[in-house]
Amino acid sequence: MDNPELVKTLARGMFPEVINGFTQVAKSHISPVEPKARGDTWWQRPGLGIMYQIECRPGWRWNRDFDEFNRSMTDEGGKLVFNGPFCKTEEWVKLSKDTGIDYHIMEIKWHDGICYFDTKLTDWKTEEDYAGRFAEASRSAGIPFMYYYSSIFDHNPQFDPVQPSRQTVSFMGIPDNPTYDEYLRGQYAEIMEQYRPDGMWIDWYWPDQCTKTTIEFFRTNYPDTVLAFNASNLFASSYCRIDYTSGEAHDLDGPYFKLVREEGGFLAVFSSAWKWAALSRRTLAHSWELITPAGRWWQDPSLRDDPYDLARMAAIVMASGGRLCMGVTAQMDGSVYPDQVEQLRILGEWYKPRRALFAESVPLRYRFREPFGVQVHPESVRPIACRWGDDLLLHLINMEGATRPVELSLHGSFWNRAERAHLEPSGQELQIEKSREKIEVVIRPEDVDRVDTILRLES
Repeated sequence: MDNPELVKTLARGMFPEVINGFTQVAKSHISPVEPKARGDTWWQRPGLGIMYQIECRPGWRWNRDFDEFNRSMTDEGGKLVFNGPFCKTEEWVKLSKDTGIDYHIMEIKWHDGICYFDTKLTDWKTEEDYAGRFAEASRSAGIPFMYYYSSIFDHNPQFDPVQPSRQTVSFMGIPDNPTYDEYLRGQYAEIMEQYRPDGMWIDWYWPDQCTKTTIEFFRTNYPDTVLAFNASNLFASSYCRIDYTSGEAHDLDGPYFKLVREEGGFLAVFSSAWKWAALSRRTLAHSWELITPAGRWWQDPSLRDDPYDLARMAAIVMASGGRLCMGVTAQMDGSVYPDQVEQLRILGEWYKPRRALFAESVPLRYRFREPFGVQVHPESVRPIACRWGDDLLLHLINMEGATRPVELSLHGSFWNRAERAHLEPSGQELQIEKSREKIEVVIRPEDVDRVDTILRLES
């Protein structure tokens, strides 16, 4: 950033958040938070979601020059000439239903500021009221729905006189911007009065005026609307202000962060679902979510090298007490990329028979990424422990898709109370070897799930 005053403002806002974050992590290594009992509503339980995204346009990266981009979207008089992505909302809702997800989200205003809903506050909008169609189809299908709304960046040309930067990263709420503040309030009112969504998913949480205005508006006017913010997992100040927090994790495993080349430099992005889910399980007592692209990357909708990695990420996040939301990409004509349709088919076949095992469980309280007293061979199969009613669940996450026997040893009095072991969701009983010190179980290769072998232990 080439604005020293903006950098100082950001630093002042971020300093207490960073201190709070380090404090939370340090505490979790001594005494992890006590997870809350499973709630009764969709956003309080572990589950699976889809975010239908209209942000991907061929030839444009996430970080872009919006002077150039806006010229490509307007005629000589500066009027929007909308050429996509269009939306096939009814097809999207059917895809959600077929996949068996628990909730879904539609992007109705991304960082480019184009509104996919009926608004009287700008001409920078689609002719079709896509938000209304999505709401109607979601209600008919019985799927809880939210809208994504970018509050932090908005490159609608009508804000050019007050736009801090022509690049994507352009903080509209730093410093306070009364013009944009009034616009936010007006659009939120239009959305709520016309469509009554179950929730709003805001991109993203920040110590700025846009975040403050958004929370104040919804808590004052629509307190029953579920409110979530991207990146809020990292901000301790958000935990008591919104209904659930969210953050990104783009890979099955790896470092916490990785560098991705973008226009004009590199962008630090969140990587390992394994690490971020474990950290969230230890530090977050409230409802939380991780979000990831269904494809390789937000601008690359093709299948991952191993299409079962997305199911593994889902199992890790849900067994840790969270929800996984997948960003599914619309083509310019509004249809979802075929690779991602195939990805959702694979995911749905795995998830639907296992939904209750995640939705009705609560993660156990332990300090590190793996539960104490549990040894698994091979090491590429990693355990996560939960309570499921009166029983215990061990999720054995098959990180590399191993097809050999899995040997499990449970040491200590906590585990030694188990009398029987079953594979779920089949209910097949396994033979266990029990002594005073430990319990041993061997799972045959044909019984090892390529994603998550779930072992239910009866006391």
